[in-house]
Amino acid sequence: MGIKTFWYLTQADGDYPWSHNGLFPVDGTRQIELAETIDEGGFDGALVATWPNDPFISATWAAAHTSRMKFLVAVYANMTPARLLAEKALTFDAFSGGRLMINSVNGRENILTKYDMNVEHDRRYELGEQYWADFHRIYAEGTESNFPNTPLRIDPPSCGHTVPLWGTGDSPAGLENAGKVLDAYLIMLRETTFVDAKFTAARESAAAQGREYTDFGALSGVIVRPTQAEALDRFRSLFENAGIDRIREVLDDAVRRRTHGQQDLTTFTARDAQRQGWVDTINAGKLPEPDDLYLGDGLYAGITAWSPLDIFATGSSAVYYAGTPDEITGHVRTLRDKTGLTSLILAGWPLIDEAKYVAEHLIPRFREL
Repeated sequence: MGIKTFWYLTQADGDYPWSHNGLFPVDGTRQIELAETIDEGGFDGALVATWPNDPFISATWAAAHTSRMKFLVAVYANMTPARLLAEKALTFDAFSGGRLMINSVNGRENILTKYDMNVEHDRRYELGEQYWADFHRIYAEGTESNFPNTPLRIDPPSCGHTVPLWGTGDSPAGLENAGKVLDAYLIMLRETTFVDAKFTAARESAAAQGREYTDFGALSGVIVRPTQAEALDRFRSLFENAGIDRIREVLDDAVRRRTHGQQDLTTFTARDAQRQGWVDTINAGKLPEPDDLYLGDGLYAGITAWSPLDIFATGSSAVYYAGTPDEITGHVRTLRDKTGLTSLILAGWPLIDEAKYVAEHLIPRFREL
């Protein structure tokens, strides 16, 4: 079956969007160009994230300019009434030919409180279970005109069609919820042993509910080049263009935030020697080298538009495959064989440029796995 390959469709774009001058302004025309690049490049689809745009509107904007790619749209359960979301989904699928997928996001308190969703962590999962049950029921029923003299209906694209629900769940409550409601299980990519443990726990959770997942996916950055030296030069430039001052500032803020002001980067102690080495190097005013950032299994700890260097070892999305097409494909093959991985959601910046590299060098290889 090969590996399904998704890209990111987001305004978090730029030459180096983690630096002050590297972020592109919001631009609908460039969003269309990115969607067309994904569509024409052979990607299965794209994750439409919530940063900082409305993902449903972004997906709708892009769907009008594409013909085959699918849109994995991030949705917070209970933020939109289930009936309204079902009506939006039915309309999107009717116009796009059934290309909608949903990434169920449980969310963090600092985000949800902005929308007056003041619900405890585990309780959010309980409410989400009923929410997605209502959504699927209403979607399957279709929707009809509110005006009795207008016999107009929108039904799902085909009998039995439903919107696939992707997502994750790491806590006991999240894992139980995933087994009950999700069709596909997602994680932030890490080393193979980590991925295997997460996927095994997810399988067991679904099996306890008499269910199976259709897909197992992981999110990662990627830099693919004809030679390893070229890939690592580009990877190194992520840090060089951010600059030591910016990296130190972001990590210091992250430490203060996570420790509620009790620590800063100079007093922080990492969970393992490798990450402590990164911290010590940065505190000394130097940038870590790619060799220092190598995690194993082809992965390097890096920077993304939404995640700093993972000094906390908490499963950040800021890891990268960096290498040649054959090297990266080999690592993905091993990961697939050992864990059951079926899908990758990849990103690299600028998004259009890096998507072209992936379309040329990786997608044909991934299809043959």
